Amino acid sequence: MAEVFTAPEDETSESSAPKDALGRFLLAWSQFSALCGVALLIAICALCTWSVLGRALFSAPVMGDVEIVQIVCSLAIASFLPYAQMKNAHVIVDFFTHGASPRVRGWLDMLASFLLGLLSAWLAWRSMMGMLDAYKYGEASMILDWPLWWAHLTITPSFALLTLTAFYTAWVHLRTLLYPPHQGAQA
Repeated sequence: MAEVFTAPEDETSESSAPKDALGRFLLAWSQFSALCGVALLIAICALCTWSVLGRALFSAPVMGDVEIVQIVCSLAIASFLPYAQMKNAHVIVDFFTHGASPRVRGWLDMLASFLLGLLSAWLAWRSMMGMLDAYKYGEASMILDWPLWWAHLTITPSFALLTLTAFYTAWVHLRTLLYPPHQGAQA
């Protein structure tokens, strides 16, 4: 059975934009991070096209194109995650919670955001430790001989921003659960 996904009306409206300074700041940085990811993917598309055409027409592909694609795509993917968190756009499998009340789903969303914050903090920390180890031991890519610590250094800020956005959204979910918005004037 095929289902068509439609976002809840309140998620697509401007009212879902953060109203506090911290939320607006995190959303702006997340948007900037995602735009940088788009630019990286466009550059990778151009590089792959150049490499394929060079291979087909001149028997001269771009040397190390696979290494470049691997490093840059991992950075691009990581740069999209904070924006997806701020816009509540991660894939959600609600098979077990489809019939649950909005309050239960809110608590689960808060817990998921908090766990994502913990996981992304751990990933940021491990990326930083990986960078230090790769730098210390002089690890380099096979073909281009690029220092591998660069990849770790560039991906760490994305995971740090994801940590901040995940903890922020967990806080927003918790605040909404504890202090629900008023539903209009009471009679």
